[in-house]
Amino acid sequence: MRTRNILLASLLIALYGCQPEVPEKYASRAAEWQLANDTGCFMCHTTGKNLLGPAWESVAERYKNNPDAEAHLTNKIINGGSGAWISREMPGYSEKLLSTENRKILVKFILSLE
Repeated sequence: MRTRNILLASLLIALYGCQPEVPEKYASRAAEWQLANDTGCFMCHTTGKNLLGPAWESVAERYKNNPDAEAHLTNKIINGGSGAWISREMPGYSEKLLSTENRKILVKFILSLE
């Protein structure tokens, strides 16, 4: 039992160290950053570079003059999809996984990035 607890504690410390820190540039938006982190968005997206999905600044740039951008991205989060950026599929996030309110927060955050 003691060995298991030591291994579990070590794993948790290692995983905590892997979480993306809030870049200084977005320090004033730490709550939104933490929401994205808690939701698992950073497994595929981040700022400044493409991962499995596009960098969020690229998303903001693509949709910056689109009046339907918020609705479109909210729909992508709800239903998932593929083909807009790469051939991989983004999973949908149900209300159980991400509330409507939190979806709106994330979409506004993503669209605000430069």
